[in-house]
Amino acid sequence: MVTRRGFLGMLGAGVGALAAGPGWAAGPARRPNIVLFLVDDMGWQDTSVPFYYQDGKAVKTRLNRRYEGRTPNMERLARYGMVFTDAYACAVCSPSRCSLMSGMNAARHRVTDWTLGVDQQSRFGAHGEGLYPPRWSANGLQPPGTQARGVCQPPWRTGPDGKFFQPALDAPGGNAYDMKMPFTNALTFPQLLHDVGYHTIHVGKAHWGSGSGQYNKRDSKAPTTPGADPRQFGFDVNIAGCEVGGPQNYRGDAHYGNKQYSQFATPGLDENNYYEDNVFLTDALTDMTLRELERHHAADPDRPFYLYMAHYAIHAPLDNGRAWDASRSDAQDVAQDKRNPNPKDGLKWDAMERNYATLIQGMDESLGKLLDKLEALGEARNTLFIFMADNGGLSVSGRLKAANEPARAGKGSCYEGGTREPLIAVWPGKIAPGSVCHEPVIIEDFYPTILQAAGVPRPARLAVTPAGVYDDGPLEQVIDGESFLPVLLGRRKTVRPNGDARPLLWHYPNYWGEGIPGAEYHFFSALRLGRWKLIYQHSDQSFELYDLYTDIGERNNLAGQRPDVVKRLRKEMGRLLRERRAQMPRRGSPDGAPVPFPDEA
Repeated sequence: MVTRRGFLGMLGAGVGALAAGPGWAAGPARRPNIVLFLVDDMGWQDTSVPFYYQDGKAVKTRLNRRYEGRTPNMERLARYGMVFTDAYACAVCSPSRCSLMSGMNAARHRVTDWTLGVDQQSRFGAHGEGLYPPRWSANGLQPPGTQARGVCQPPWRTGPDGKFFQPALDAPGGNAYDMKMPFTNALTFPQLLHDVGYHTIHVGKAHWGSGSGQYNKRDSKAPTTPGADPRQFGFDVNIAGCEVGGPQNYRGDAHYGNKQYSQFATPGLDENNYYEDNVFLTDALTDMTLRELERHHAADPDRPFYLYMAHYAIHAPLDNGRAWDASRSDAQDVAQDKRNPNPKDGLKWDAMERNYATLIQGMDESLGKLLDKLEALGEARNTLFIFMADNGGLSVSGRLKAANEPARAGKGSCYEGGTREPLIAVWPGKIAPGSVCHEPVIIEDFYPTILQAAGVPRPARLAVTPAGVYDDGPLEQVIDGESFLPVLLGRRKTVRPNGDARPLLWHYPNYWGEGIPGAEYHFFSALRLGRWKLIYQHSDQSFELYDLYTDIGERNNLAGQRPDVVKRLRKEMGRLLRERRAQMPRRGSPDGAPVPFPDEA
């Protein structure tokens, strides 16, 4: 185990380097390892680490106190590195992950909602408030050169037992795809890292491109797409990643959903007796990751690696039958479970809440094991380690309605609870330990930041989605993200060199479809610029304005009091939406007139 003294010992020389002027080029000649630890559906305050600050001081919220003792390794990261209080992703998982991989804002890449099946018509038919989604990228992200029709040679499928096998490439329909709905081509940063010599490892949830949902049916001839497989995006190794966005079952004794066919079964975890020993999904993914790191270190210790550790936790299911973890509980009955006692803080504590807490605890234990392994292999000193979540915490039922306090609402929402994320970055000798950053950053910023940290130049040419996929012509990949590496290294406090606040844009011309009524969760655009946040509700073309410096809960709508600010932000939002060729929802029918841009409303 890495002790605090041991890890701070590694930081010793680096603290002096920081005082003299930090810079990644001053480190070892070898490119740094990079680890991105992405948690699914984690609420901004679902941790013992505070991310809420007032007057420059951390505020321990009720949820922080609720999770005392459950996330010690997140606390460990916070001590060793930089905590970001104003980090953002998209409100839903696939848009965030596609922005991460492509560097594009969701308005530009058009994967504005979650993806799953090839040409899944229901993603277009879902409507509410009199609006219909546009022809968004329902087939998700695809590697450069992908055409609407062609041949895909996926490296694997899985049988009912969960084991990988290579399909016969001449099997009728077994390797063909025919996409009738839109998709978006992108050159990803893992591919660029791979091209300069990185060993690239994908673990867990991908959820970028559409797939067949038939990977564990050996005799299936259902079509898939290239984007369903992480190895089509530059990863050398793929552990359990495909098109699905959540696990069917966390339990090994249920074969992670493979015991009986399920579209959401987690593939490829049949080895190492995980089924027989009823290993929890989070632990199985962690074990396979540590084995891969050991294998790589033994085979090629001088080759840097990029590890994308994308846990399925803490995504639903949360019921006892599929989520309850016997390894962390005394009893399935919550009243008899002494290892997970009720915090007695006034919030409801039932089986779902207990199971949610054990998912958080299991995620944190995985984080600790990974940190320990990096130390044991001698790799911690030369590793940039980033912890992040992909969207707001689930906030739709029971106690989870408060999952993002003091922020409002949660996953799928235009409000801060839907998009504000926990972000911590550690890089011994480069990032000052115990530091805090209040600069707003967003998920597409990771693309240029990671490339710059690795010393990889941006390519002169990126991907282009061919003509015919969208009615408005070819779609070019443009990096909307901006590198925050200078902020990480302490060179400046702002992303932009001149210190200007930059606009952050969210665009969701879709109906989330989770059975939640009201404007909090459907059809919106939002813009943050400095202290101000403007929300444009597509359903009635209304505006809401909030001062996030004084009202993080977004309860006091100032649109009527500050028309000057509304006008300025409406103009900027409209400019960005046009620049990024954003699609607007349709009124009345799928072919109806589009909702006007905010500066036209």
